[in-house]
Formats: sequence, structure tokens, C-alpha cells
Amino acid sequence: MDGVPSSRNYEGGFMSKLMLKDLNLAQTSIKSVGLNCPLASQAAEIYAKLCSDGYENEDFSCVFRYYYSGKDEHLN
Repeated sequence: MDGVPSSRNYEGGFMSKLMLKDLNLAQTSIKSVGLNCPLASQAAEIYAKLCSDGYENEDFSCVFRYYYSGKDEHLN
């Protein structure tokens, strides 16, 4: 599809490092009110690994390709 991040190899768009920053801010807020949000924690871990592996400047949606180890994005 034209205009989607995968059509431009995940270049541009909302960078993964910004998603990680926002997830970390969310976790700080969550903790400040005494709550636990395991999905936010897991997402932050995934994005931290993604960023440390060199994908910090790619669109945050590249996590799909990364998480599934580069397998075809079209599930059969």
C-alpha cells in the first residue's frame, strides 16, 4: 500500500526512540500513582531492545517486522 511506513522501508514517521521515550514517561506516571501496567512495561522492553539494535530512527511500526524476526508481514 502506498503511503504506509512499510512502503518506504520504515524510514521517516514517528521514530522508535520517541515511542520508547513516551513509553518511559507513561511508566513513570503509572508508578507515581501506584499502579502496575505490565503491557506498558513489556512494550518498553521491546522498544528498548529495538532501539539498542539500531532501529531507533525507523518508524515505530517497524517493531512488527523486528518482533517477528523479519518474517513476511503478510500472515498466511
